[in-house]
Amino acid sequence: MAHMALYRKWRPLTFEDVVEQRHIVTTLKNSIKNNTVSHAYLFCGTRGTGKTTLAKIFARAVNCTNPSDGSPCNECFTCKGILDGSIIDVIEIDAASNNGVDDVREIKEAVMYVPAITRYKVYIIDEVHMLSTGAFNALLKTLEEPPANVIFILATTEPHKLPATILSRCQRFDFKRITAKGIEERLKDIAKDCNVSVEDNAVRLIARISEGGMRDAISLLDQCITIGNTSITYMDVIEISGLSAAEAVNRLAGAIVDKNAPVALNAIKEAMDQGRDLKPFCNQLILWFRDLMLYKNGGAALNLIDLSEEELEPIKEAANKVDLERTLNIIRELSETEGQLKWAENPRIIMEVAAVKLCSDVPEHGSTPNDVLAGFDIRLRQIEDRISKIQQGTLLKTDHTSKKTKPAKPVPENAESKEEKSTVRSKENSSSGGEKNKLQEWPDVVDYIRSENKMKVYAYLLDTWCFISGDGTANVVVEGDDTLKKTVLSRNESLEIIKNAISHVLGREVKVKILDEKMLNLISAGDEDDPVLERIKQFAEENNIPLNIEE
Repeated sequence: MAHMALYRKWRPLTFEDVVEQRHIVTTLKNSIKNNTVSHAYLFCGTRGTGKTTLAKIFARAVNCTNPSDGSPCNECFTCKGILDGSIIDVIEIDAASNNGVDDVREIKEAVMYVPAITRYKVYIIDEVHMLSTGAFNALLKTLEEPPANVIFILATTEPHKLPATILSRCQRFDFKRITAKGIEERLKDIAKDCNVSVEDNAVRLIARISEGGMRDAISLLDQCITIGNTSITYMDVIEISGLSAAEAVNRLAGAIVDKNAPVALNAIKEAMDQGRDLKPFCNQLILWFRDLMLYKNGGAALNLIDLSEEELEPIKEAANKVDLERTLNIIRELSETEGQLKWAENPRIIMEVAAVKLCSDVPEHGSTPNDVLAGFDIRLRQIEDRISKIQQGTLLKTDHTSKKTKPAKPVPENAESKEEKSTVRSKENSSSGGEKNKLQEWPDVVDYIRSENKMKVYAYLLDTWCFISGDGTANVVVEGDDTLKKTVLSRNESLEIIKNAISHVLGREVKVKILDEKMLNLISAGDEDDPVLERIKQFAEENNIPLNIEE
């Protein structure tokens, strides 16, 4: 006798044998017991959840001559005839290969004839979403008002592809994914019947791989049994399913967490050398970081992690090294990579690029400005440390607050270098300019901006000082030639923040102006001098350009 696949051999024959889906089983049984059977049903759900199985059980139950609590007896002439296919009143149609208008027309003609033996003629149309638009239109009228002795059962994995006119004519039942616990119990029963022992870790892994599909789980168990061993181990399931070993996944995940690109690339190489498929390998990585995400959330989320204590140990270690935001970014990047691997001609390159990107924190494509500015956090931490040291007295004050420079002694011009003249001029200007009008409350102004949580402006003001000019303008001086700092502080929103802070501290309204040290030197040279003209003179002098100015 030819070998029969385990998923066919263990297909449930009664409603009681169906794993889970109790909400559907109860409704169908009651409709049979109360004689309230509908003319059309729609079974929706992912693969391996029992749609076709329940359709066949229901077809026998409505025609059984000796039903038991709504379930078929499977012993009467009608049940046996339907099971072995000798009774033609139950018709199974594959809509994937019979999806034309002519195929539906044959159904319309056949339904007009009464059943040959059974009480009801039952049409089971599998993958009904594959029917063409014309075929759906041809089926509409028959589906709405079929003969009293005809029942339609439509099964599909993609109900959203069905026209609304079809959906409204059927009683819809949505099949849930079978839980891992339900799959594990059925697999243990099958293994026991086959005189094969299976490790708990192996059963758990099969249930996890099947993703709620009983048929996939039983098929994988059948493949493991075919090896010929009387005991199926965790490694057997890994080898048969084509998955990478947990050690390889842990190694690559750990390298990503530690930002160790060489180790990550070597882990990918080892997976390729072992003949592993990178798509399921990437999927395992996603599940690894998904468990890490759940672990970091804690609370009830921990109940969603289906791992043993040994398997959970690497995730616990990683939880102390990576924050939740980076974990989410890793999952997002790996999910995009998994989609690319499906169609890539060279999946290894795609996987390696993703690994290096995750190990080097390259900003994601389409990152928002806030994501790019996140790098300023490091700068802010450094500034915070510096403030702390200043408060502890471990840093000296900056030159413009701690030193009162004295005017330089006159030096004959023919004995000065250009650099020396520039230095003397700078010292003279700074001493005679804003120092004498320096705003002593400036540290309080900066602290107020910090208390208002205006951290960007606060960070750029830390190395500045301020003086009040004769017209009452608050001049904020930026040290050196920091163009970026001056540009940011000169923006309208920054000026408004500084203005409000000074007004709060001083109790009066002021105008705010941002200066750098060059502008300060020009202003300090004398009110009668034109700052623009002075800058031109300085530039000509420093570059040995002859300049003749006439009124």
